[in-house]
Amino acid sequence: MKTLISYSIIIIFGYESHRLRSQEIDMNLLKLGDRIYSSGKYLIDREYGLHPIRSSEDKIDTVFIAVHGYRSRGYEWVYALKKMTASKNKTYFYRWDWSKCPDVASSALYSDIQKLLSSNPQIEHINIFGHSYGGNIVTGIKDKPDLGSIDIHSVAGALMPMKRHKKRCPTFNGFEDTKSLYDHFQWRTVKEQDGAFKNMDIDPQLVNIEGSTVINLPPNFEDGKRLGHNWSLKWVFDEYFK
Repeated sequence: MKTLISYSIIIIFGYESHRLRSQEIDMNLLKLGDRIYSSGKYLIDREYGLHPIRSSEDKIDTVFIAVHGYRSRGYEWVYALKKMTASKNKTYFYRWDWSKCPDVASSALYSDIQKLLSSNPQIEHINIFGHSYGGNIVTGIKDKPDLGSIDIHSVAGALMPMKRHKKRCPTFNGFEDTKSLYDHFQWRTVKEQDGAFKNMDIDPQLVNIEGSTVINLPPNFEDGKRLGHNWSLKWVFDEYFK
């Protein structure tokens, strides 16, 4: 019996160690081109929480956090994560539970950021980007206290309640006529070019947040290709890192 208990403890601790190691994301495994979809699966197939991107040169004083959208396949973030890590700043990918309502997911994100700040007092500034439904999640922390210096970016975010919200999360009222404690940015796609919004009666991106900066994306890339919902991240990060 004593031997069995010892063996069980070894298994439990061995599994925990493996699970923790699996949280780190190897940047070398994130590929564009033909492997972008498998790279996206590698990103999204992980436990909920903050996952650091492994990079050879990381400055921890400034941190980037990427927050995916509802039922994301992850691939839309591959190019953006490459741009973030190329800046030589510590970068994290945030995996959240899309079965939860926005306010619940935002509270979990807030808690994880507080833990990150507490364990890394050298962090001076955070840039957090949320795409699509992730724009709701990051915007939901805009009035949370004690986040220090943080810029909050919503990219192609439906910041007013949609049918999905109203059905599953009747208490979610969106962000119309609200304020932000921090610098907030809305990167808005052209509704008619955005596959997620083009068939809606209204553009769910159009909310008024006091003090928020609005950046309107063009309808197309410079080569004439449609600038839609998922690839909006490419335009945003090319623009951000100019």
